[in-house]
Amino acid sequence: MQNVLMPKQEKYVPKSFIGKLVVLSLLTIIYFYAGKLGLSLAFVNPSATAVWPPAGIALAAFLILGDYAWPAILLGAFLVNFTTSGSAWPSLAIAMGNTTEGLVGAYLVNRYANGSRAFSRGQDVLKFAILAGLIGTAISATVGVTSLIWSGLAPQSDFMIVWSTWWLGDITGILIVAPLLILWATRSKLIWTPARVAEAGFMLLSSVLVAMAVFGNSALVGAKNYPLEFLIVPWIIWAAFRFGQRATASLTVIISAVAIEGALRGVGPFARALPNESLLLLQGFMDTIAITGLILAALVSERREIESALRESNSRLRLSVDELQQHNNKMILLNEMGDLLQSCSMIEEAYTIIGQFGERLFLEESGALYMINNSQNSVETAVVWGKHPPEQDTFALDQCWALRRGRFHLLNEGGLELLCPHLKTHPPLAALCIPMMAQGETMGILHLQSGSAPADGLNGEHVVISETQLQLAKAMADTIALALANLKLRMSLLHQSIRDPLTDLFNRRYLEETLEREVRRAARLERSVAVIMLDIDHFKRFNDTFGHEAGDILLRELGVFLKQEIRGGDFACRYGGEEFVLILPEISPEHVLNSAERMRERIKEINIQYSGGVLENITLSMGVALFPIHGTTGKAVLHAADEALYEAKHQGRDRVVIALDTAEAPST
Repeated sequence: MQNVLMPKQEKYVPKSFIGKLVVLSLLTIIYFYAGKLGLSLAFVNPSATAVWPPAGIALAAFLILGDYAWPAILLGAFLVNFTTSGSAWPSLAIAMGNTTEGLVGAYLVNRYANGSRAFSRGQDVLKFAILAGLIGTAISATVGVTSLIWSGLAPQSDFMIVWSTWWLGDITGILIVAPLLILWATRSKLIWTPARVAEAGFMLLSSVLVAMAVFGNSALVGAKNYPLEFLIVPWIIWAAFRFGQRATASLTVIISAVAIEGALRGVGPFARALPNESLLLLQGFMDTIAITGLILAALVSERREIESALRESNSRLRLSVDELQQHNNKMILLNEMGDLLQSCSMIEEAYTIIGQFGERLFLEESGALYMINNSQNSVETAVVWGKHPPEQDTFALDQCWALRRGRFHLLNEGGLELLCPHLKTHPPLAALCIPMMAQGETMGILHLQSGSAPADGLNGEHVVISETQLQLAKAMADTIALALANLKLRMSLLHQSIRDPLTDLFNRRYLEETLEREVRRAARLERSVAVIMLDIDHFKRFNDTFGHEAGDILLRELGVFLKQEIRGGDFACRYGGEEFVLILPEISPEHVLNSAERMRERIKEINIQYSGGVLENITLSMGVALFPIHGTTGKAVLHAADEALYEAKHQGRDRVVIALDTAEAPST
């Protein structure tokens, strides 16, 4: 028989035929003995009782196992009734009615009351009571009583009393027994602590004592039949609030058993002259208590789930707020880094700032800034940060997937992306490379990595670079690229404004500004400043002989020579044409003359290659002047050095001449 009546739900279905056969056999046996127990309390007719647990067993079986359980229910019901009445056809009709009752009830509960999870919500509990407890049970009662009357096992005049007894008995099984079985077949969410176990034990013991006092004959209250049945309600509420639906259903069954035993003995608030009447009144009361307790427990469970969902939502919201705050803080850091980078005057300053902020922006990751070298054939490390930064300092452009593809390349643990070749020496668990683009040019890559060494202490933790980190890294790469491009542009413009394009020495404008600054500083510190003005001897004849291109090469080589000869704090400048000026702060007359003589001699040893040959050696004429000996201003000292240079040329060139003291200079 296929599942054509029931909506699809998860059921317990054994995979093997033997497993199914064992389940069906056990179900048949349980149904049979539960039925015999119920019929032992039949008073109006041997086949009709006010206590019918098999109705709850059948409904629970269909909800938990599925409709493949119908043969066990049909066989068990047939055996119960056949061994009671001895008539096969009425027993078969009653068995079919009992089976149909379970199938229809299960279908309605699955369709409209959330199936085996019907006790999770108050409205589903109410639907369960109406659909399975009132509608489904009417089928079995009608079919069963009709079969008894047609077969002569019950007089037609007893139809209503037998039908009402049958119907109420089935309702009792559905509302009291079925919830117990279904709830114990599902997993409980309740966490049992020692304190909760002790509380449950006390609740069970006290509820049994109260039930015996109210319904039993062992106490004066029950024996006198006082109408105190509602004394059990606080314990039902206790179970619903503290222990949930399963405990409420269990407590209801226990109290029902005590109450039935008392009613049969003729004691308790529902004791009447006729035992069947006592049972009908008792079961009506217990059915009401059962549904009330289950609805209350479901509402409490719903409230707890809502509170739990609210707490979880609040936690997620708090986490989102914290993440947003962290993101805002990092964006503030990123903007601060951008401002500092815009204020840098040297590329080294920018690299230092990038390393410091990289460590603050990415606390868990290590990173590096790689820059493409001037020859555009390799990538070199500019700055690194973190506990385990990448170890490879230089690699070719084609060893990074990000540079090959022109877009970011992300590798996360367990992902399908390829590892960049430049990381293969010590492969990280997660890595990110972002190419830095500015003004249509690729400048380098920003690299992040995580979990690249056992010292990380990750112990198998899954390592990933999140989407938030990816977006932050992209923003950082864009900021760095733009700032470095602007810095390089400013440095280039500054270089062009203070450097001579041919010799790469400082130009005349920078010379004048620097000389005045050094003179003022020397005056403040009572130090000296020396100026050497030099000129290439017979440079015009050199140009005429070898050409202007050779002359340019000569000037360029002379610039290189002068840079090598001066000290770290000295300044070499091109004054104009073939004239050059050296500014030497804090130097004595003897030392400046020695330096000038040394340069004059060494320039003769330089061999300059041109057109496959060697140009002729050159000589230099030099004029030397010092502050404050030969002038009190930079302009005066420069003029004195110029006069000394003129004198050196006048004396025959290839010599060093020091200017006359101010007191010895001829008046004009």
